[in-house]
Amino acid sequence: MKLLDFNTIERKFFNGGNPLKKLLKISLDLFEARQTGVLFGTNHTKIKFLPTSMWDRGIMGNFDGKGIGGLILKLFGAHIVTAKKLSPVFFFKKKNGQLSDNDGIIAYVLRNCANYYKKGIRVIICPDTDQFVQQTDEKFLYIPFFAYDGNAFVRHENAIKVDAGIMRHFKSINSIYIYLPDYGVLVINTVGTQLLELKDKVFVNETELKKRLDGLIQLVEMASLAYLGQLTGKKGAQLLWRKEKHLRETSHELIENERRYRDLYENAPIAYISLDPFGAILKCNKKAELISGYESRQLIGQNILDLFIQDDNEKKRLSEIFNNLLRGMVLNETELQIILKDGTLLWVSLSVDAIKNTKDLIVELRMMILDISSRKSLEKQLIQSQKMEAIGTLASGIAHDFNNILSPISGYSEMLLMDMEKQDPRRKNLDIILDCVKHAKDLVSQILTFSMQKEHSLEVLDVSQAVKDSMILVRSFLPATIKLNIDIDPSCKTIFADPIQLHQVIMNLVANAYHAMKDGANGNLDIIVKNANGLIPFVPGVTAGNQGYVCLSVKDTGTGIKKEVLGKIFEPYFSTRDEG
Repeated sequence: MKLLDFNTIERKFFNGGNPLKKLLKISLDLFEARQTGVLFGTNHTKIKFLPTSMWDRGIMGNFDGKGIGGLILKLFGAHIVTAKKLSPVFFFKKKNGQLSDNDGIIAYVLRNCANYYKKGIRVIICPDTDQFVQQTDEKFLYIPFFAYDGNAFVRHENAIKVDAGIMRHFKSINSIYIYLPDYGVLVINTVGTQLLELKDKVFVNETELKKRLDGLIQLVEMASLAYLGQLTGKKGAQLLWRKEKHLRETSHELIENERRYRDLYENAPIAYISLDPFGAILKCNKKAELISGYESRQLIGQNILDLFIQDDNEKKRLSEIFNNLLRGMVLNETELQIILKDGTLLWVSLSVDAIKNTKDLIVELRMMILDISSRKSLEKQLIQSQKMEAIGTLASGIAHDFNNILSPISGYSEMLLMDMEKQDPRRKNLDIILDCVKHAKDLVSQILTFSMQKEHSLEVLDVSQAVKDSMILVRSFLPATIKLNIDIDPSCKTIFADPIQLHQVIMNLVANAYHAMKDGANGNLDIIVKNANGLIPFVPGVTAGNQGYVCLSVKDTGTGIKKEVLGKIFEPYFSTRDEG
């Protein structure tokens, strides 16, 4: 490909002469084409440079071409196409009194590409027109095409309905169409076949084709400005005013869109962090500051691996992920733990998009971070709940088997008692056996309650007596180094509760107190039962009313509860003991 000197071309454009004719000549050579032509958008007045909102047709004007045929086209092309009724090309057709979009690729380009000031110039490419035209005698037919926006090619299948008569007249093999701002459409007919060669619906010489199309876009913008510079008087002033108005409107929309984007970005419920290809933070939103604990000025410039990841294995894993992103892979909803400013660990879901430039090089990594710590906590509780459900099912089976064993023990013991004299010294041993059976049955009842196969049995209960009964078992496992102090108010009121559950509560509180004092040689364990009135501790705003309530307190001389653990003591399944 011959390199274009755009500085020289630009000087030629602005040094007088018709810039559209220059554009036709240069594009003819640039694409090794057979013919080039320009249509201008207008209405019934046939005036050029009308506002695009007034256009309803395109009229073929200037042409250029190679050889004798090209010269004839250049001199008489506008008259020939008009005589053959190939021009003008109307944008709309009237049917049953209703206007609808007309067929044809020119009408399509002028209708869809005139928003130049908002979307820029697009190029429409039909690489294999002749294959479709030769297959039918129909006047109109659908052909696939490619759209190029200065960055990438997008293929559209069966999207444009073309006028086959125009294609046959110009013996078109392929064609390229590009919008001329404020003027019309440039058509390049029968481009060098190697340049538009396809393989598996991809251009074989894509890199070369992109270079030439980028050059064409630049030429079109030059020609548009050069032509504007040659217009004088009222027409030139009107066109200049329209261009300036378009630019003002577009600038206003860009500013407004940027403001909306900034507002959405800053106040998004997800943390957004932008990185350079090496992992350095470029920018972040407010949610990223809130999650991490850092201010934006502390985050920007820092390497995200060094800032949020301490574990070497996690750091290596994330580094491999970044390397895969640079190779074109995608990262969606990967779960990992990051370390925050205060040193705590947080579970997050991480997604990363790689942003590439026109040369297909990654210039930015956009990271989305979602706090999933609540979900992880729920997952942990669910797993624990499933474990407990499994244990409950197992415990239920054991409880029923245990009951089957206790029944004959209890029955035969009672039968032996019936056969013995009241003064028989062996009755004492049988009474002990029956007491043990009773406690064992209570244990079975607790197991069945735990496994949710037995309803809680609520009854009027003397708390003082329940505590005294529990202390018999407590004394059996507390070491002698721990002094047990029991202070029970004899005037304590009765409560409505399940005696087995109350027994469990007392035993759990005492067991926790015992474990808290295990490391010490000596300790005191105080158990206090008394009546109370007013607000209930640990339950803000709740009062027991005039009747009051019974307060059971367990106090020990152990290590106490750490501040960071205190807020979690009522969480289901929370424990400070080692797992396993």
